[in-house]
Amino acid sequence: MRINDVTSMWAARYLEFLQNRQSALTQQIAQATMPFNANISSSAISERLRAQMRGYERSMYDVYNAIGMLNVAEGGLNSITTSLQRMRELAVQASSSTLSESDRSALQKEFQQMQQQINKTSQQTQYNNIAVIAGDVRNYQVQTGPNEGQNMSITIGPVNTQTLGIENLNLNSVQNSQNAIEKIDRALEQLNSTRSYIGATTNRLVSAARELSNTMTNITSSVSTLTDTDMARSMMDFIRTQLLTRSTTAMMSYSNLSRLAVLRILGA
Repeated sequence: MRINDVTSMWAARYLEFLQNRQSALTQQIAQATMPFNANISSSAISERLRAQMRGYERSMYDVYNAIGMLNVAEGGLNSITTSLQRMRELAVQASSSTLSESDRSALQKEFQQMQQQINKTSQQTQYNNIAVIAGDVRNYQVQTGPNEGQNMSITIGPVNTQTLGIENLNLNSVQNSQNAIEKIDRALEQLNSTRSYIGATTNRLVSAARELSNTMTNITSSVSTLTDTDMARSMMDFIRTQLLTRSTTAMMSYSNLSRLAVLRILGA
């Protein structure tokens, strides 16, 4: 699904707003984390808390980046699903023996275009220069906590006409068309399995992000009692703004991304 000009203009203005917001938050946090002239005990405590906070912050970035990556992958898979469904409709039409040669030729031409679109979507669906459904996501490690062993691995196999088993299909005859229906149904089942894996993995990451957010908020609230800045609010705003900036940039760069997935990334 291509993003229209109105959406692109909105995304550009929204991206500018996010970048300005992130710059302001960066300055605010930097000022708050500068050494301050308090008593030695308070300073030591705040530094220990900041050390813990940095670990949770890094983990939170990793988790949110992985969530954004999976949402982009889901958008690409949704587009491929749409192409497969259209291919099935064409195969059903081509299963009729009453078609003229020109009719079958027209169906075959669109069928090939859908095959090409699937491969194009596979290559162009990217997040942070990672082709997320073209095989680049292999044993992708996500740090889900600040300590050793708090991580998970993500693997998304390549999704294209070859891996889906539909590379050599055609509608040149009734028999070939009926064979195409069977192969496309299998491809849709395979695609649904991949999407289910992505959905389950996303849910795990969302849960991990919620736990990290709660813990980090408690730590940053403790730091804020020793400084003049509400660190909890500032840090949460900063992380959210950075994620939105990256997601909006991805939306502008890859026109084949499903609009539904874009809205999910932006938290709508």
